[in-house]
Amino acid sequence: MNRESIKYRFMAVRFMIWDLHLYLDTHPDDAQAAQLLRQYESQYSELLREYEQKYGPLTAGETGYGDAWLQPAWPWDLTKEGC
Repeated sequence: MNRESIKYRFMAVRFMIWDLHLYLDTHPDDAQAAQLLRQYESQYSELLREYEQKYGPLTAGETGYGDAWLQPAWPWDLTKEGC
């Protein structure tokens, strides 16, 4: 997977985790939903690990230290003219 596809998948999995958390707040005895939440949390960890191995820390608070998360190119650095 390329950088953008990992990010989009990461966002989708993160959304499902939040959605399941909200559902489980009102249905705490739903074992199937709890199992699904654990599966998505596992996918989240795997996608985060894959992204960080290939491209570095995704955010300052994840697994990066100091300013390592700032090292990838900024959007304006990706153009030839810099603007």
